[in-house]
Amino acid sequence: MPRKIHPTKKYGGTISVPGDKSIGHRAALLSILSKGDIKIINFPRNADCLRSLEAARAFGVRVSEQDGIMRLSPPETLTIAPDTLIECGNSATTARLLFGIIAGSNLTVTLSGDDSLSRRPMARVIEPLSAMGAEVFSKENKLPVKISGKKLLPFDYELPIPSAQVKSAVLLAGLASSCSVNVREKTITRDHTEIMLEQLGEGVEVREIKPVMVQDPVDPRKKKMHMPESFKKEIRITSQTRVNGGTVDIPGDFSTAAFFMAGAAVSKKTITIENVGLNPTRTGFLDYLRAAGCKVEITEKRTVSGELRGSVTVTGGELKARKIAGDSVVELIDEIPALSVVAAFADGTTVIRDAGELRAKESDRLEAITENLKLMGVKCGVLEDGLAIEGRRELTAADFKSFGDHRIAMAFSVASLFLIGPSSIDNPDIVEISCPGFYSLLDKVTA
Repeated sequence: MPRKIHPTKKYGGTISVPGDKSIGHRAALLSILSKGDIKIINFPRNADCLRSLEAARAFGVRVSEQDGIMRLSPPETLTIAPDTLIECGNSATTARLLFGIIAGSNLTVTLSGDDSLSRRPMARVIEPLSAMGAEVFSKENKLPVKISGKKLLPFDYELPIPSAQVKSAVLLAGLASSCSVNVREKTITRDHTEIMLEQLGEGVEVREIKPVMVQDPVDPRKKKMHMPESFKKEIRITSQTRVNGGTVDIPGDFSTAAFFMAGAAVSKKTITIENVGLNPTRTGFLDYLRAAGCKVEITEKRTVSGELRGSVTVTGGELKARKIAGDSVVELIDEIPALSVVAAFADGTTVIRDAGELRAKESDRLEAITENLKLMGVKCGVLEDGLAIEGRRELTAADFKSFGDHRIAMAFSVASLFLIGPSSIDNPDIVEISCPGFYSLLDKVTA
């Protein structure tokens, strides 16, 4: 049933958002391969992460809770009924990480998903795992997929596209099969998997390649910065790498927090999000907000379970259009829907490039964003790999479509607060994919 959203003049306050979705997935699924218990503080109870938790149970992981702490106890021997079907729902992270775990085991499992997930590309995971020796059976490289795990071959792999999910799948395949794996990145992606492997286990090596100063071959009197390797990061695991268990304390989800930061930017008011994750591979949206004219302050910074966190205060200002392109897009790919809402209220034309990945998310987000922005009265064009958004001040209410995409629903729910007249979201329940309490938080910041 559609949800009506009325414009507001009140906005701001201090909130906390649920635990980080990316970290929650990894903590749940890594328990399958752990030698000891994994205790999780602040596990996010969204629909996607619960899929990963149910998948862990299917592999024999015992789940218990006491005093707000979830304990995942792995089985002594990794077994599962022959030809088990695991339903991944809408969660691509659940599916792609399970690809790796199953590929490196001696088990045969079929993964399926809902209509949205079944349209998403899986070749990017199937190809490297097949090269390692796994048997993968699918139609057109999409779910449902049947995986027969094998003893895998040592693998040296450079990611052809920036993808933390593919990187994680390959690393988990090596971990499950006790074989050495080398993964190199030309563009650094989310590093939650390698952080968690380092925190809970042993035998993981992470090497970041830094530019060095060298003589200019053209003019020896000058020096210039030079990358000594063709890649920026290398993650290695060996046949001895293992996960021992331990505690994972999950910070608030930055991608969820971004929608509330976007509201502060548009309203020119102030909001503080406490205990939110500040992993440097995730915070490109803060750089954008600063460049667009907002004030951003970070306090109480600290590292817990290997992950940086803190309190972020955003105060909106006179918004200016900015160009978003290159490696910076990787750091804010999930925040593009929120960024697009800010851009709609900014002076000038915001151009977003190198974001073609958005066409293969829960929806074609480039088309979904464009259609909804046009309903508001924004001039917006779809580029081959991005968007061009011409901002303006007076924007009208509309009946928005979620396109079955939680981030589209959240983005245009926030936009609705600052339009002329009441708006509606056609499928508000879709936000449960990542943040079941989203509308309660929205009520809190507008009360």
